[in-house]
Amino acid sequence: MTTKTNSSSVVDVPRQALDEDQFGIEKYKNGLIRFIENSETPITIAIQGEWGSGKTSLMNSLNYSLCGESFSSESFKNHVHPFYGVWINTWQYSLMRSQEETLISIVVSITTKIVEIIDARHKSKFDHKLSRLLNFSKNLAKGLAGTAANQIAGEGSSDLINSLLEREREGQTISQLRDELENVINSCLELDAKNNNENLKKGFIFFIDDLDRIDPPVAVQILELLKNIFDIKNCLFILAIDYDVVIKGLKPKFGELTDKNEREFRSFFDKIIQMPFSMPVATYSIDRFLIDNLQKIGYLDNIDIKDISISEKLSMICNLSVGSNPRSLKRLLNTISLITIINTEDSDSEYNEIDSKSMLINFGLICIQIAYPLIYRALSVENDFKKWNEGIATKLKLRALDPIEIEKLSKSEEFDEEWEQVVFRICEKDIYLSNRVSQISQLLNILGSLIPEGKNLGEVIEETLELSAVTDIQAFDKPKQAINKGSVLKILGTKLIPLLSDRLKPPFPAVRQQSKKVQTNFFIAYSKPEEGHKDIIGLSISQNKDSLNLMIWTHPWAFAVKSNNLRQDLNSEGMLPEFEEIAKGFDGLEKLFPNFKSKYPGINSTGIGDKKWHVPHLTFELDFSNPQELYEIVKLNIIADFITDFMQQYSLLSQFSKRYNERVQKGN
Repeated sequence: MTTKTNSSSVVDVPRQALDEDQFGIEKYKNGLIRFIENSETPITIAIQGEWGSGKTSLMNSLNYSLCGESFSSESFKNHVHPFYGVWINTWQYSLMRSQEETLISIVVSITTKIVEIIDARHKSKFDHKLSRLLNFSKNLAKGLAGTAANQIAGEGSSDLINSLLEREREGQTISQLRDELENVINSCLELDAKNNNENLKKGFIFFIDDLDRIDPPVAVQILELLKNIFDIKNCLFILAIDYDVVIKGLKPKFGELTDKNEREFRSFFDKIIQMPFSMPVATYSIDRFLIDNLQKIGYLDNIDIKDISISEKLSMICNLSVGSNPRSLKRLLNTISLITIINTEDSDSEYNEIDSKSMLINFGLICIQIAYPLIYRALSVENDFKKWNEGIATKLKLRALDPIEIEKLSKSEEFDEEWEQVVFRICEKDIYLSNRVSQISQLLNILGSLIPEGKNLGEVIEETLELSAVTDIQAFDKPKQAINKGSVLKILGTKLIPLLSDRLKPPFPAVRQQSKKVQTNFFIAYSKPEEGHKDIIGLSISQNKDSLNLMIWTHPWAFAVKSNNLRQDLNSEGMLPEFEEIAKGFDGLEKLFPNFKSKYPGINSTGIGDKKWHVPHLTFELDFSNPQELYEIVKLNIIADFITDFMQQYSLLSQFSKRYNERVQKGN
């Protein structure tokens, strides 16, 4: 992975008409163009799709191809495209305006833009008609405003549109405005045909954008009003709106959507929309967009992008999580860019030399953070997701599975393991997750397969979660302390080494930092460089709910296994009393340093590395509130004193285990 970037972010703005198509939707755009060019009018086309799916980008392309690239007066003088274009951003009209003001301002704006186009195209030919239309529109707007105000003050706003359509003011009605509009539009097109038979105009296209960004009931009222005013020959409407917005907007009229009233919702939509077109998000070819932009922000280097297997895995991970929504993809890329920049600020960071598998794991966890925050939160509780069990399920407040459910899930490939059944129950909490539970199971299995041989899944996940913590959004949680464990450990370790050197005691010849690279562990070696990995103690940091935790640990020694009980083995060799004295020495450290707590008192935890060795774990923990507390000279001296005494006890245990193993080997 490279650390050099041409750009640190991907701009989340609609694609302009001449921008490169990176999602492979050219055939859909061309199909729509041909359909529109040959359509009878009036007609309304709905460009449907979730927020960020590329509706505005597609409309930009349609506008450029059918109407030209500019809406300026100058551009209409020599206009050669088949349609005149009018673009209305409804969200802008709704800002700082009431519902009624929004409706009226949109009608007036469309009328004004029609007048501007005709005036620019046929200067002075329609002065009287255009002036009449503008005055009519503005006077009608004043009347509509009064009608709306009375409606709100009296009966309420639910039947506002009907009221506007039925009432009159000074003999001017919406139906009359429609007649005036039809008159000037037809006159304009007739004059176009008379002046230039080779460049016949087919009509006006009205692009109505951002309806899904305003209050759904207002969006529905805009649709009704436009339908009643501009449903005239030679006019086409292209709307960026999703059917879900229509459903929400019709709730005041029809109530909650049910099987019984679904037909009413659909009938309204069909009355307004003659041609629905859904954005083909599922068919988007995201591979090229993803890889090109990952290289652009510096996440992939020239070697990575030539590796087809890396590209395939990145695309697979993305499809199983964030999906192909352009806005979601851009957020993903910006998140990765920020994390990359932050974690490469440290010239000694291991992040600068991240291997391809770690890069893919990091990418996958950021995808989970964005797409599946509940799963990301569960990973924060227990990093090793393959160890998720009933204990974790209880901690996450998940319901218990009954025997029938367990049997049924166990027969499916995605949920036949205990940890996968925990995933199943996490996803039950959220409709979005429950619809994608199989994808989530597949994604986690892919991440598990990327863990390098000999590496611990939980440790790898923990390291990677630490890298992405600064971009985590958790609703309803207290803000987490955003610390970089590697940076804290590096500062702490650098300050400790001189203090430990001053306290150095036999049998240790030297004390030094084991490696310059620090990410989640800082290793201190009580040996000379030429002695290699010998007598090493580790420092690491964990994060609890309300505090931070410094762990001082080591377990590089091992006892040869004779049975499954270490003390029984020691007793058979006559060495148990000596071992118990050493164990008491470790327990005594808690009395000398009351702020340090042993995680495994009496060296009772004897994890087994394999079937040949007992591997006791020595881990002491110190709680602290923030990194600055660790850097205080008083605290540093206490930590240095503890480590010094800890290592003296460690030397006794190390020598003891060596003598024990030699005795066992002789006996064999």
